[in-house]
Amino acid sequence: MKKTKISLLFCAFFTIILMCGCDFNLTDSKYLDRPDINTFPGYFQIVGSYISNNTESITIYRQNTRGVQNLANQEIERVAVLFPKGPDTTENQTFHYEDYCVLAEGEYRYFVRFTDENGVRNRTEWTAVVKLQSGGATNRNQLAYTVGDLKYNYDEQTMILTLPDGNDFTPPDSTTPQIPNIASYSPALVFQTGEVIQVFKIADTKNVALKALLPESFLHKDIKLLGIVGQYTEANKKDDTIVKQISWTNLTPVTIRNAREGMIRLDPEHGEDGNDYSTISDNEN
Repeated sequence: MKKTKISLLFCAFFTIILMCGCDFNLTDSKYLDRPDINTFPGYFQIVGSYISNNTESITIYRQNTRGVQNLANQEIERVAVLFPKGPDTTENQTFHYEDYCVLAEGEYRYFVRFTDENGVRNRTEWTAVVKLQSGGATNRNQLAYTVGDLKYNYDEQTMILTLPDGNDFTPPDSTTPQIPNIASYSPALVFQTGEVIQVFKIADTKNVALKALLPESFLHKDIKLLGIVGQYTEANKKDDTIVKQISWTNLTPVTIRNAREGMIRLDPEHGEDGNDYSTISDNEN
């Protein structure tokens, strides 16, 4: 009887250990497999496989770990978004992206997020930390806009952001081309409302009409301007109306001078949600 009790206790103990191990493994493998990182002079190549034929977009994220003690507090940079759908779609696809927006002295790791046609998002684990053996930008001015002390002024009546007369942000330095096509990058502002963060390309950094720029989902909400990036859009080679990928330079924070606690609101007189006045029903033939 005693041997039976001991055996039962041993089995119970073993089962608990096994269950704890399973829980640990589940927690440890909640992310998808990390992509591969290849190192070349002046850039990194991120390579991975599509997780589904229904993949709509693949977003690449980067973090500079050099000299950082607590990576949880370190900024995560948006690198690019790839759009696999279109004429080049094939089975068993792999994706790759060349990231030139890196400093020679930086030490980087990456993860990738997949979004399917239903809006479901899954991300990979972080890659191992990688460092360039040669090449790379020597200063951040080659990778981002320079803002200095410039701040936007916001007019609540016109809903327009303006810079002081005669002033403008300085685009990334293209005299020593670190990034291919850097001269073709366009300015874009990054806005946040709640958990939504979106990038909007602008034609003129000195005068930005927000009502014309931002979608209806940004109206009548607190909005924060996170900063400015350079944006480059590459079309599909077989059909230039289809976007293949969008690349971003590093984000430079921008401040709005008269924003309340960093927030502004777009409250146009017209544009509030209306009441349903239609006669059409979903079950009509």
